[in-house]
Amino acid sequence: MIYFLNTNVVAELTTRPKPNPNVIAWFRTIPTPNLYLSVLTVAEIEAGVAAVADPLRKARYGQALAQIRIDYQGRIALIGEREAGAYLAIHKTLKSAGTSIDPPDALIGATAVANNWTLATRNTKHLARTGARMENPWEERSA
Repeated sequence: MIYFLNTNVVAELTTRPKPNPNVIAWFRTIPTPNLYLSVLTVAEIEAGVAAVADPLRKARYGQALAQIRIDYQGRIALIGEREAGAYLAIHKTLKSAGTSIDPPDALIGATAVANNWTLATRNTKHLARTGARMENPWEERSA
């Protein structure tokens, strides 16, 4: 199974002084080749780094971003025609239901849907509207 890591999972693993133990335990059970990121996740992290005023934190987060790019090389998903088609279907469904979702979140969900990947996120309630299969690494796994 391929897991598509949302930004909150990546941030928890790379920038938190004390990452949630459930997230760490979950992450350690997934083979590295089965972990993917969205190009949008990389962009969100880059925007976060740029917004940090403290130079020491900014440098630390910049190093984390550089390491993410190395660690996920070849596993950073781009948005192509298949993903764009899934996005359009999500957008139409939500619009007809009188609701919406931020375009970056919809595109991340659409990428998971288009590739039949499981979206790993803490934000399951919000992203459930995309129809993506999800897993919340913060929740304790049953044995």
